[in-house]
Amino acid sequence: MKPWEAKPEWCESDLYFDFSQARQVIKLDDQVAAAVLTHVLKGGVDFVVEWDTQLWLLEIKDPESGAIPEQHREKQRQRFLADIVSQSLIERHLFPKLRDSLIFLGLEYGVVNKPLRYITLIGLSDLEPAQLAGLRDRLWRTEWVSGPRYSGWRKSFDVQAFNVDQWNRLMTKCPILRISQQ
Repeated sequence: MKPWEAKPEWCESDLYFDFSQARQVIKLDDQVAAAVLTHVLKGGVDFVVEWDTQLWLLEIKDPESGAIPEQHREKQRQRFLADIVSQSLIERHLFPKLRDSLIFLGLEYGVVNKPLRYITLIGLSDLEPAQLAGLRDRLWRTEWVSGPRYSGWRKSFDVQAFNVDQWNRLMTKCPILRISQQ
């Protein structure tokens, strides 16, 4: 049996995450939708992953997904790159998902006393580390996010951005498989 068949809830788009070492995994987007709150919240991040020492809010954007028909993939990729350059990706997707996830989690579960990481995984293989660092830095500069970094909030908070190759190189306790390539 393939791992994504055993744990389909750990799939997002064409990506399977091995969360077997995590304490808990929640598909937050599904919970926000089930709570019938999509009319007031943009939605939740794709996954909330609790580890022994930290909590991840993980948002996935995968314009190279094998689920996108081949004839539409390049157009989707170009549109996504334009969204990165124009900051639309941050303003319309990444920041609202972070904000609304924190609101939902805080009201539904309370605030976990662990360092928090907002991680964006971008499924574009040709994104350079400098481009991902720029995306991360622009997200940090949003007015609401910059608080913990610059004003000394007590809760540890970090923002990160990876593509799939970087993720698999750096996040070894939680590898990703692209299902369409297996």
